[in-house]
Amino acid sequence: MDNIFFDRKDLKKCGDNVIIGKTVRIRYPHLVEIGDNVIIDDFTYISTSLKISSYVHISSGCKIIGGPDSSVEMKNFSTLSPNVVLSAGSDDYLNGIATPLVDKKYKANAVIGKIVLNEHTIVGSNSTVLPNVTLHKGSSVGANCVVNCDLQDWSLNVGIPTRKIKNRNKDEILRLEKDFITNIKEFLELKNE
Repeated sequence: MDNIFFDRKDLKKCGDNVIIGKTVRIRYPHLVEIGDNVIIDDFTYISTSLKISSYVHISSGCKIIGGPDSSVEMKNFSTLSPNVVLSAGSDDYLNGIATPLVDKKYKANAVIGKIVLNEHTIVGSNSTVLPNVTLHKGSSVGANCVVNCDLQDWSLNVGIPTRKIKNRNKDEILRLEKDFITNIKEFLELKNE
C-alpha cells in the first residue's frame, strides 16, 4: 500500500509561500504540483493527480479523489470551502467489485475523469463535483450542491443537481484582481529593495 504521509520534497512541484496543514494526506505526492501562494488546510485528503496554480485555497476537510489515473486542476484564485469533494474518478456501482483493494480485472467499469476549476471559481461547503466536469471561469457553486455538468462562465449555481440562478459580477471581480496583482507586485518590489 502507498503511504499517505508525505514529505514536501516528494511533491512533483511546490512553489513559494505554500502552507500545508499538518494533517493533510496525499497518497500520490509525485502527481501533485502546487504553485505559489497556496494554502491547503488540515484534514484534506488527496488521492489523484492534482495541479494547483497560484492564489488557491483548499479549506479543511476537503477530499480530492479519483485514483492516480484521474486528475484535478485548480487554476488561479480558485477556492474550495470546507468539506468539498472533488471526485475525478468513480466506479459504476453496477458491475464488479467496487473497492481499490482488488485487481482491475475484478472491478466495475471505472470512470477515469478530469475536473477543472478555472480562474475565480468557488465551490461551497459540503458540495460534490463529479468526474468530467469543468467549472468555467468565475463560476461558483453554493453550499450542499452536486455538480454533474459543466458550469457557465461567471455563473452562480445551486441545488442537486446544480442549476444557474444568476450571474456573478465579473467586472468587479476582475477589477479587484488587477488591483491586487498591482499592489502585490509593488509590495514585493519594496520588500526586495
